[in-house]
Amino acid sequence: MDKFDEMIQKMSGMDTAERDAMMKTAKDTCICGKCPTYNECSKMKNELLFCAIGKSTCTIKKNACLCPGCPVTPWMGLKHGYYCASGSEKELRGL
Repeated sequence: MDKFDEMIQKMSGMDTAERDAMMKTAKDTCICGKCPTYNECSKMKNELLFCAIGKSTCTIKKNACLCPGCPVTPWMGLKHGYYCASGSEKELRGL
């Protein structure tokens, strides 16, 4: 079981308040807003943490991806990138 699978398992055992607190911590750490691909539409909708939430509701043009260098990546055991355009880590793994 890799780090991401462990994180999913851990979160499944949490109550709603614990999961919400964990997601808030992840959002506070998230660097999506600094990414060259992050656009005005995503900013207006306050979209962040695409790796957990899923792809943007906005039209995304892939300019560059900061996901590999994001502090959330090692913490959650992420392996993909361009979550804003491609979907969450869970979706990309087919889970």
